[in-house]
Amino acid sequence: MERQKSPLVEKLLRGIATDHIETVRDAWRDILAANEQEIPAVLAKLDSKMWAEYPRGPLHKYLGILLALLDELDPVLFKKQIATLAGSKLHPLHRKTVEIMSERANEKPFGHIGPDIPVYISRDISTPESLLIKIDLWSKTRDLDLANITRIDVIEYVPGMGYLGRYNLFFSGIILTSPAITKNLPNKWIDQIFAEFVFYHEVGHHACGHIEGGQIADQEKEADDYARKMFRNAHPVKVSIAKALIFPFLPLLRRLVKKHKNKYQ
Repeated sequence: MERQKSPLVEKLLRGIATDHIETVRDAWRDILAANEQEIPAVLAKLDSKMWAEYPRGPLHKYLGILLALLDELDPVLFKKQIATLAGSKLHPLHRKTVEIMSERANEKPFGHIGPDIPVYISRDISTPESLLIKIDLWSKTRDLDLANITRIDVIEYVPGMGYLGRYNLFFSGIILTSPAITKNLPNKWIDQIFAEFVFYHEVGHHACGHIEGGQIADQEKEADDYARKMFRNAHPVKVSIAKALIFPFLPLLRRLVKKHKNKYQ
């Protein structure tokens, strides 16, 4: 394939490499606006032997972002590229990326919630039925605004691939992550709280129109505020009781928050 470079695609990858979300957001939006003319540059980046090699530096992030971008630009080409990569030599981490992203090519959702929003759940999740029930329950929270949500993807939580969640604001709909299997009951309880909170947080980004621009730090705070409000609406009695009981354990809670905060985003 003839090598084609695009300043916008290079800007996107530079933002990924430096973990600068504003740069990623602006490049992503501009690429989608340019649409078809950016496809050759994206395909040229994907047509590389480097996916077979050990991913150095930010390289492990590029494949998932490029595939997600191609899916937005041309879903048909995305499916073809997934098939091509799946049949090629890949480093194990890149193969896992392809497997996770291939879930987006699945035409059949596991189920629907709210106003007919499709939910796609990874094959790696051991209890998809119960997970769908939970998401459906969360979606019925009073005042939750799902108007701008087009789809929900639930993928397995894999250490080292949290970037897919970090940049999920720019994907179609929202992406949640879940442990494939959770055996420890205390961790399971904590995971459920965080999963529900992150669901409200990601919906909040769309409800507040954050894809249009603005300061990321301000947007994260606004999405957190939205999530806290929705959580209170969903559990008014539990939240009131928790406030009274949890105060003495705030130091322990902060440590748990630090441990779990990257699991779902």
